[in-house]
Amino acid sequence: HNPNEIMNKKITTQEVIDAYTQIRNKSKVARALGIDVRTVFNHIKKAEEAGNTPWLTPAAISPTMNLHKTTVQYNADGDPIQEWRRLIPQASDMEAFVDSLCERVQGKARVPKKRATKQDNDEILAELAFYDTHIGMRAHKDETGGNYDTKIATERMIQTAEGLAGRFRKPGRVVVTFGGDILHSDNRSSTTEKSGNVLDVDSRYSQVVDNAVAACYDVTQIACSVAKQVDIVIVEGNHDWHSCVWLARVLKAFYAQCPNVNVVMQASDRKHIVHGQNLLVWSHGDGVAANQWQSVIAAEFAPQWGVTKHRHLKMGHVHHKKKNTPTRVITQTANGWEEQRGLLVEYLPALCSTDAWHAEKGYLGSIRAATGYEYHATKGLVSRFYEHA
Repeated sequence: HNPNEIMNKKITTQEVIDAYTQIRNKSKVARALGIDVRTVFNHIKKAEEAGNTPWLTPAAISPTMNLHKTTVQYNADGDPIQEWRRLIPQASDMEAFVDSLCERVQGKARVPKKRATKQDNDEILAELAFYDTHIGMRAHKDETGGNYDTKIATERMIQTAEGLAGRFRKPGRVVVTFGGDILHSDNRSSTTEKSGNVLDVDSRYSQVVDNAVAACYDVTQIACSVAKQVDIVIVEGNHDWHSCVWLARVLKAFYAQCPNVNVVMQASDRKHIVHGQNLLVWSHGDGVAANQWQSVIAAEFAPQWGVTKHRHLKMGHVHHKKKNTPTRVITQTANGWEEQRGLLVEYLPALCSTDAWHAEKGYLGSIRAATGYEYHATKGLVSRFYEHA
């Protein structure tokens, strides 16, 4: 079929349902009707959610739930006799759930404030950066070369935090950065939101969440033992966008009575803090071309860009330290990070091990580490640390 004809052809949902009832193959239905296969998927999904499909049982779906997947058993005549539905909460229902969590933990955190000493240096801001922890991921050494599960993930977070904190030089402030993909899966369906890929998971989603929250708390306690003021930055990842949104809200409520702990709440996918003449920005690392970051950051944070001298963007997502060399824009340094016209751009190593999918594709042998930094208020980045897992 001509692509323009496919785009302009108007097909009703009922026509798609009638064709699929006979053919039972979405690609063949698309060819038979002369439409794009994605259109077939959308019509069928809409009809299934409304309960208007002959191949599903007529049982009603709760108005607070959405149909995610379904498995149907048929008799010899092709009539549905039994159905197993996988339902997920609607956004409004999830909002109520998160609100209830915030109410339960409101102000319950108790974090002693570090005593001031003569050695404290308020000019120094230190950072504990954890990227791509993927708590809840399951990997076996026979497939990937190394084991990984929820227990290993949380232990790595705590051990690397302790190692980095012990190397800091009495900073007055510490930023704890959870740079996306804290959780391996965003819900109990164990699939990625955008692609729907099935993930190798270690445990039930609720248990993974409990372990992740506990690990975040333990890391924050370590940071509070080092500095008088602690900021928590949570960056949404492609594996756990929704979870990171509610985690930030829950932690904000949890530390409500702790004046020495601040959870940064910013709507943008790119989070930022200004320390003296330093503009620090964090993103997960997907969605923007590597050579476009200078223009993106300069535009989005124009006021902060104008009053700062040192600017540093940190990302993960690629699960290894990365250098890119777009033409004329980047000045490469000897250390493996790059400067884009006043913006230092760096992709950080992941803390997690390799999963089966990445091992199959040959992505093996990358550094596993958390990263630490120290920024002087006027001199900029003065120290960089790696704590290998």
